[in-house]
Amino acid sequence: MSINDRFAEFTKAFRLDSHHAIERFGLFVGALTLIGAFVLIASGVSALMAGRDTLAQTGLWTPKFTTSKTQLSGVVDGIYTDSQKTKVLVMMHFDDRAKISYNATDYRAFLLGSDEELKSERLRTPGITGSFYVFGATGYVGVVLEAEQSFAPQVLNLTIRANAELSFSNTATDRANSEEATGDKSFAKYDQWRVFVNPGASGSAKIDALDAAVFDPARAYYEVALKSQEDQAHDELDEKLGEMRTNLTQISSYSKDLATTKVDGLFLRQPVIPAIIAGDRVTGETKVESKTGEATLALHTSKVVPGGFEFDWRSGNVGDGYLDQLVPKGESYVEFLQKKTSESSDANSISGGIGDIEWVLSNGKNLATDYRTSDITLRPLATVMNNLSQAYQDYYANKSTYQSDLLLDLLKLEVDLRDVRSNTTIHTGEAFLVTYY
Repeated sequence: MSINDRFAEFTKAFRLDSHHAIERFGLFVGALTLIGAFVLIASGVSALMAGRDTLAQTGLWTPKFTTSKTQLSGVVDGIYTDSQKTKVLVMMHFDDRAKISYNATDYRAFLLGSDEELKSERLRTPGITGSFYVFGATGYVGVVLEAEQSFAPQVLNLTIRANAELSFSNTATDRANSEEATGDKSFAKYDQWRVFVNPGASGSAKIDALDAAVFDPARAYYEVALKSQEDQAHDELDEKLGEMRTNLTQISSYSKDLATTKVDGLFLRQPVIPAIIAGDRVTGETKVESKTGEATLALHTSKVVPGGFEFDWRSGNVGDGYLDQLVPKGESYVEFLQKKTSESSDANSISGGIGDIEWVLSNGKNLATDYRTSDITLRPLATVMNNLSQAYQDYYANKSTYQSDLLLDLLKLEVDLRDVRSNTTIHTGEAFLVTYY
């Protein structure tokens, strides 16, 4: 049998000849169809798994909101749970100048479930109850949800209604926009906002306040709203202490130049250091210098600038408070802070007395007043004087910022916390939350 005969027999056996072209085409199309179906199924499974992963991990779905009628903007700070995920706090805040009601009974809420596309569905977690908290006059509000068991991974549609409208907006346009955006006519009728959260997500943060037997709104406010601000305040205090330490090093260096810089035998005598900075020291290390990564810088001083404070902020915290150790007996903290704010500062105290320093030469004359500034023969001495004077001014300016501004900022956080402790209002039970199962 020739090679051609064998090839013809092979093509006939495997239907590769011209008589089976249509069959081969059908098989080819079928194979492509199967491959396409496999790709589509794989893509669908991948998308489904990705959707489940997103649902399982994403706790907050709407970081911002706007009230439907009064058009007040707000931010959802986050959702926080206890260790068992049976309690959740949805913390939100308005601008502190926003005109909202500070009475929690002026609010109610409606809760239903949603899918990943934020389409409404029934709640999956049984026995959900809720409470509403207005944290004093801070602009912060929060919803606490409690369930009989751990929250299931499900996006929750939480709509909050403000029954008291303390602001006015262009209602004709805003109501139409709100209804169109939400698909809910109640948003045009009532002043409402809506947030989507998933308490069952793994990405939800835990706070100790929700693990306590009794929920303490002040503790929750400190953990959620104030702790990060306190940490930032500490960083700013540490940075300022570092600058002050550098200023003191400059003062020491330039002071040594007084004895070594001479012009024709003349030299500057050591001036009287202003009392406001005399004897000041900054000890300790910065975060970078410390082996533990913890800063230990501290100011040691016997004088406080006008309107300033001096206390060991590093060993305490805003939650425990500083004011009790600062306010004199028989005086309220409000009176104490007002007195500090109103402490008058004359021109001398504003500059720390640095402008009154006398720069006396070894011949008894004053370099600043007895010689012309254009006298180039004394320029080396004038340079030393200017360097030291500027170092004094820089240190006093930084000390003033540290004691009268940055430490006051820390105390203001405590004042906020005291406001929350005294003036938080609560609305709880069925009168507040309506759930849809």
